[in-house]
Amino acid sequence: MSGFPAYTYREVSGTPINQLGGFETILNGVANNGFVNRVPVDKTEAFQMQHQKIRIQTIATRLYLLGYLRRDFKPKRIHKKIEKIKRATLAFQKDANLTQDSWVGDETWYALDELVSFESTFTNERWFVNGRIKPEVQHAMHRAIQLRLWSLGLYGKKPRPKFKLLTRRALYNFTRILHMFAIRKRSFVSDFNTETLILLFDQEKLVHFIKKRSVVTRNVFNLMLATDKEEEDETLSKNFMVNCAKIELWLLGFKLRVDVKLSYNYEYGSGIWNALAEFHREFEGRKVHIAEKLAKNVSPRLFVSLANALKSEESYKEDDASEEIAQQLFVKNNTAETTSNIQKAWGFIKETGMRLWDGLKRVWRWIKKIGKKVVTFIQHNLFKGFYRFVSKSFKIVTRGIGAIVKSIGVYIKGGMVTEGMFFKFSKDMDTSVYIDANISNENAEAGSFALLKQTTAFKLGCKIVGWIFYIFKNLSLGLWGWAKILFSLLKGYKELRVLYHDFKLIAS
Repeated sequence: MSGFPAYTYREVSGTPINQLGGFETILNGVANNGFVNRVPVDKTEAFQMQHQKIRIQTIATRLYLLGYLRRDFKPKRIHKKIEKIKRATLAFQKDANLTQDSWVGDETWYALDELVSFESTFTNERWFVNGRIKPEVQHAMHRAIQLRLWSLGLYGKKPRPKFKLLTRRALYNFTRILHMFAIRKRSFVSDFNTETLILLFDQEKLVHFIKKRSVVTRNVFNLMLATDKEEEDETLSKNFMVNCAKIELWLLGFKLRVDVKLSYNYEYGSGIWNALAEFHREFEGRKVHIAEKLAKNVSPRLFVSLANALKSEESYKEDDASEEIAQQLFVKNNTAETTSNIQKAWGFIKETGMRLWDGLKRVWRWIKKIGKKVVTFIQHNLFKGFYRFVSKSFKIVTRGIGAIVKSIGVYIKGGMVTEGMFFKFSKDMDTSVYIDANISNENAEAGSFALLKQTTAFKLGCKIVGWIFYIFKNLSLGLWGWAKILFSLLKGYKELRVLYHDFKLIAS
């Protein structure tokens, strides 16, 4: 097919080690043809457009949202903006107290992700000390605070290149929201501390509290606010709810822009109106005229529906529709249709550029819970979701292979040395530790952490390799081609995602 690369790779056979090497070749082929983006190992690889275009687009968008770039560059022009992206990356690294090398490896990627993504959580050690923002990361964190306030409709503008630290006054509207929705008592005053910021950056919790403030009267959901200034507070609360709805719908894959602040007086036919109408129609099964009527206003009933999707996965294990959705996207016995779906996804990704991974939690929960009802929506709108799942699985698998190879090398050497400590490994991998009598507390802590990383890498790597050998049984050659390997990565995400946060430890 036009624009769809030929798929060839060597047969996966032989000893387990040879099979592992063969699978790594397949993964490299997937990356080399642009289907997913490998994590770059150096500055040169970081800006190779053939392999990194979508990742570069994501980085540029996040730098734009934080105000380090004046514009969000279009995918077709991103290759002309590399120098600006490098300068913006360096500025962010300075503000976030990161290694200043002008390219985005794991360290900078995770920092950007924590500040911009609606589904990431903070690494406390990176940003806070004694419950306050670290002085050396204040500028990066304050940009993120302003961005989050703005996206929730609680601040007038997003961060810009020329930036001053915020005053506590910037949190005034957020404090009012905390009081109105009874998230915190009236005596609580927002400040630049962990308690306030964890609340501000916890999108799921904010949605949860909107839902809690709803009351049902004759099957109609109304909003019950703890407020004294009714008219002024009603406007603020409506703007807040509309922007929260925008964020949730965007995370689910609806065609909305997250880089605009919305008023509660949004127009008929606007992006959020269309998304709301589609939500009520596709996700709730409403008739067209009812869906369009419901789309006119954001009410608490919307957040009741959204909150149902955010329940823990334990609550609906028996109603897991993910396998059925996977089969709808990739039809087992119809190679032509499967390849066509993959090509559509790939074309969509190439043409638009994608935000990597933000929204995975929401999308996956919806697929698991009510996927049978929304297969048409998923086929039409979630190719970017498909890409996120495949990309994340790809990253976890490739990191797992690298981790086990590296950790086995350490065990083969028979030992590992850190300042003031020596770790000796026996053939059965038992560990003996020799410690200098005069070792400092810092060196002892560093040595312990090095051993933790080594054992964690080996443990996680073994889990990944076990998963790889499991899918070898079903990995056919020939006609399936790219569709087969991407389908395997997609299906594997359920098992692999539980390892994702553990791999952050290795990367730190």
